[in-house]
Amino acid sequence: MSLDASVFNREFKTLNDRGEIAVVESAMGVGKVHHNWLEMKDFAFGLLACQVDDVAFVNARTTSSTVWKEGIPGDFITITRVGAGGGTVTLADGAMDISAGDAYASSTAQGFECLTPLYQDISLIAVPRPRLRRLGLPERLLQPNGDFAPPDSAADVLFDFFHSFAHRMRGGPALSEKALASVNESLINMAAATLEENAPAAAPGFHAAAKAFIDDHLRDPELSPATVAAALHVSKRTLYRSFADKGQTVASYIRTGRLRAVKRELDVAGAAANIREVAVRWGFPNSSYFSKLFRQEFGSMPSEYTRNR
Repeated sequence: MSLDASVFNREFKTLNDRGEIAVVESAMGVGKVHHNWLEMKDFAFGLLACQVDDVAFVNARTTSSTVWKEGIPGDFITITRVGAGGGTVTLADGAMDISAGDAYASSTAQGFECLTPLYQDISLIAVPRPRLRRLGLPERLLQPNGDFAPPDSAADVLFDFFHSFAHRMRGGPALSEKALASVNESLINMAAATLEENAPAAAPGFHAAAKAFIDDHLRDPELSPATVAAALHVSKRTLYRSFADKGQTVASYIRTGRLRAVKRELDVAGAAANIREVAVRWGFPNSSYFSKLFRQEFGSMPSEYTRNR
């Protein structure tokens, strides 16, 4: 196969016709890209794309609402990193929340639905599965479905490298075939390292350790699945799975723990309690939202509960 590097770049602009969407489809290697036109206002789009032999990179910046795309043709694994913004991605086994800094791997055949309520900047790398298989990766790593890469993992090295390379190739000098071959091999090896770090099996006792960490940090306003995963040196996907195996979610465990802590304080203070202050102290700054959650958990509004006590 002849080695080649092609680059496509476009500044932010309105994406307002079928021809522009076709450009995105071509650059991202997908069959269909749909946008929710009814919810979209002043849609902006920026794209940097680069391909080195059979490995493709796309950095896209959008202010879209909902994007759905078919699977990428061919036998590829896609590794995606969220540079800014966030939202929800729905893959074959369900939806998962994504936020800035997340990197996750998935197969490309099934496509996905992505809800990005506001601005989002994402990078996507498509790597041929057969190339990774020849490196000896176990088959379970070659069938990812949203597996999160751990924080500060090889995924960051991979994306930083390819992003920098794509910018250098834009209008820069052409590289020799030997140089492109070296870049291509480096990308494949970094992608393999990323997948090997991806979604490690949780160690025995991990679920209990995760709950203990959460219980000790319920007052921390920064407590989230991301901070728990980072503290325990695992991927968010591993953390999610350990709770899903117990019929829970990480967010619901945090929420329930905080609500029970509020209830304990209200039990002690009784009618003299300042409900708002107690709620804020345990991570519920929105009074109406807190009252709704409290009633769902304990069957009465907080004010009713303290009066009855």
